[in-house]
Amino acid sequence: MQHPHSTEYLAECFWPGVRESDLIALDERAKASAAELSADGDVVRYLGSLLMREDEVVLCRFEGSECAVRRVAELAAIPFERILATDHAPWADERTDSGLGQSDSDGGVAPVKRIDHDDLEEYQR
Repeated sequence: MQHPHSTEYLAECFWPGVRESDLIALDERAKASAAELSADGDVVRYLGSLLMREDEVVLCRFEGSECAVRRVAELAAIPFERILATDHAPWADERTDSGLGQSDSDGGVAPVKRIDHDDLEEYQR
């Protein structure tokens, strides 16, 4: 069951020195905190994390109300700077057969395929 005012949010973290083991632990805490809060009736889902290594930034993806997302991030001790509302490109749902936009089954860090500018036309069809 989805919260009537749910949307997707990112918890943005500037995290110098972050390691893969940090992300695994973060993903586990976030999933557990989301499940705990959802069991209490405030439905929120943890959708996984994205790491931008060069920038030392981690983005944690959530679906739910802003209040519930903030609460889960705090309960999970996610070192976020801010919570940002997100939106999808209108064509994003049509791309799921290409493998783009899919997270791994555990809600963790999923591999992302790089799309170069020269390849962009192929993905716009």
